[in-house]
Amino acid sequence: MSGSAVAASANAGPGETGVRVRPGLVYVRPPKTASTSVENLVIAAQGLSAETLVQVAEIYPDRNGAVDPRKCLVGKGYHVTWNDAARFLADPAAWRAIMTLRDPIARTLSHYRFLQQTAHAARSPGAHQRLLEEALARPLRELIVDESSEFFNWTMPVQTFFLGSTLRGSDPSGPARLLPDTVRSSAAHHEALRCALGRLERLAWIGIVESLDRDVQVLAFSQGWPAHGLLHDNRTATGGDALAASSELDPATRRVLADRLAADYVLLECAREIAAERYREMVETIGSVVNRSEGRA
Repeated sequence: MSGSAVAASANAGPGETGVRVRPGLVYVRPPKTASTSVENLVIAAQGLSAETLVQVAEIYPDRNGAVDPRKCLVGKGYHVTWNDAARFLADPAAWRAIMTLRDPIARTLSHYRFLQQTAHAARSPGAHQRLLEEALARPLRELIVDESSEFFNWTMPVQTFFLGSTLRGSDPSGPARLLPDTVRSSAAHHEALRCALGRLERLAWIGIVESLDRDVQVLAFSQGWPAHGLLHDNRTATGGDALAASSELDPATRRVLADRLAADYVLLECAREIAAERYREMVETIGSVVNRSEGRA
């Protein structure tokens, strides 16, 4: 049996022969977590064009029209928090959330380098332009201790806040582009982590950047798609992840970031366990379906 045929058989109910209509996908999308690559995977797997996907305007009720979950990826191209997409997730029969997570220090370094690489592009509004200028002019070791810098808040546990806080994007042209100062307190970190851990199991799919080629097979299987390879088209030019990030930063900078990003590391470890378990479940399901199809007990 092909991968898509196995998925169809596994997802069919009693007496059914085809794949059930799958809910639409809402992407909880912190910056620099391989999300563009996953978006391109979804576009390719569903045979969609970028123009058919729900853009940020549809997150806001006053701009929303009729949306077909089977043809959409909510938040495509924008950094959407759980709360941005909450009204979609209130209907779990029609919509499900997905998320990718990354080593927190590697994510922070990649974000900083991405800002450096895009700083010479067209000017951005207000504070985001200051982010770009800071990254171009100042080393990371300075920005992480300068509380007046625009980048300072982006050295907080961003992934935990995107999933677990009440953070919402206030600018329809780009949700959660800038984080409020409320992300700085340890009490806020603890509360956001508590909530994020509760929401991890509610995510229909979790991808971990270090094991993304494995995890996208789980996404494809759960959606009834043919097996797809990940399109690695949006990696920061200097590349690397946890090990590379650790080697590029001086020890003092690593210590500051590791302490500040503690909540993200707890979240990542729990997410790794869930992603690995879901992969094991997929393998067992495929084996069971193949055995049934071949008449083995």
